[in-house]
Amino acid sequence: MNILAVKSSAEAMRAFDSLPKPLRQAIAAAAFAYDPREIAARIAKGRRPETILRGIVRYQRRAAQ
Repeated sequence: MNILAVKSSAEAMRAFDSLPKPLRQAIAAAAFAYDPREIAARIAKGRRPETILRGIVRYQRRAAQ
């Protein structure tokens, strides 16, 4: 993710809306700001949404300790 890139909020919302519901819920509840466009790109490259979700949940558990 390029933090210096110009980010359109409309693009981010479209990417967020395109994600599966469990991922949207995990991202919305996360303490860390996930970029939905980056996650959508990972899914487009073949990463399974379940794998990404497990990573988010695992990170949340570690952060809560």
